[in-house]
Amino acid sequence: MHRESKLYMKSAFERHAAPRGPGRVLDVGASGKRPFFRELWEGGGWHYDGLDLAAGPNIDIVLDDPWKFPIEDDSYDAVISGQMLEHNEFFWLTFLEMARVLKMGGLMIHIAPSRGLEHRDPQDCWRFYRDGMTAMAKWAGLDCIEATTDWAPEHFAYIDRFPKHAKRARHLRRTMRSAGTDWGDTVGVFVKTTDTARALGMDYIRAFAARFPQAET
Repeated sequence: MHRESKLYMKSAFERHAAPRGPGRVLDVGASGKRPFFRELWEGGGWHYDGLDLAAGPNIDIVLDDPWKFPIEDDSYDAVISGQMLEHNEFFWLTFLEMARVLKMGGLMIHIAPSRGLEHRDPQDCWRFYRDGMTAMAKWAGLDCIEATTDWAPEHFAYIDRFPKHAKRARHLRRTMRSAGTDWGDTVGVFVKTTDTARALGMDYIRAFAARFPQAET
């Protein structure tokens, strides 16, 4: 886990989670990390559960299916991830599951890179900008209350070639957290505002399932 990921989760916890008071938090994709997230949330009085695909240190819940959580609806006050979404082949399915197990009004925090070298673990599929966070919120019935991306220096080098885009460059610089980072982390903070069964993503899943019923074998 790189330095910015720790700093950004700590900042999100202090700003958004600590004022709520202790509850239950689920960390999706918790293996392979030093237990910084666990120590942060438990240090604030929260009950922490780490979830991943295989047993190991920092793991409390092991998945048999990557996109089906063995957890009841509305079980957690917060759901978090750090550097998980880019490795998730079908992150939009996991996002629905994370929304499902989150209580109404609950908090969700994600940190994912917007750039950086391929780092398969075991695969490296995606990169995220702040609009990706708002898109996932729309998909899963959440409000995105905060989204930032650490834009790359080359982004500004390109924009600065065109004087008419100077205002855009100033805006992008104001919206980022750190300059010159390796991974260009995007941070999204969400609140659950819609029952997952009524979310836009579930509307599409039901429509596709109705159109393509299970084939007879």
